[in-house]
Amino acid sequence: MILKVIPVGPISVNCSIVADEETGEAIIVDPGAEADKILENLEGYKVVGIVATHGHIDHVGQVGKLKEIFDVPFYMNPLDEFLTNDEIWSGFGSYIGAVPCPKPDIPIGEGSEIKVGRHTFKVLHTPGHTPGLCCLYNEEERVLIAGDLLFKGSVGRWDLPGGNLEALKKSVKRVLTELPEDTIVVCGHYDETKIGFEKAFNPFAGELLVE
Repeated sequence: MILKVIPVGPISVNCSIVADEETGEAIIVDPGAEADKILENLEGYKVVGIVATHGHIDHVGQVGKLKEIFDVPFYMNPLDEFLTNDEIWSGFGSYIGAVPCPKPDIPIGEGSEIKVGRHTFKVLHTPGHTPGLCCLYNEEERVLIAGDLLFKGSVGRWDLPGGNLEALKKSVKRVLTELPEDTIVVCGHYDETKIGFEKAFNPFAGELLVE
């Protein structure tokens, strides 16, 4: 499996391109900004889908443009539809260059699967940052694309539209206890991490695991 993580936009959203090296099929996860930069990293691949881990505008800002280019299905949990064109802060949409986001073609939730060539991602519904936030987990490679659920040394915000602290606690605790410690976590912003590192050193996680 090929995994490219591309920071895009002024707040460095991690857009992931996941591809099957044999078939050349690829999906785009969280194309929040800089469609041209994303397109440069897709040369040689056949895009078969666009996925949003959640509906905040900084993660879906270029879904509309890329869907128009590739004419492929857009996957997202429908619980987050109300967020996709909410600027969060006045002028934020124009600041990141967002275009209107379409409704998802294929709803995803707990137990859904997204296939990329020979590779399969299981969908884990992990609400808290937003009601519909979903992580994508590939068991074979032990990779979790976590959106804004978990960060290196921190967790996602719960004070933005759709946030819920109690749900966030349960979701963070779930991934830290259910997934192998060597699982690589692609966070929604900034550095990647591993489940074992967060269990050991994340101050928020430490509190959750003893509750």
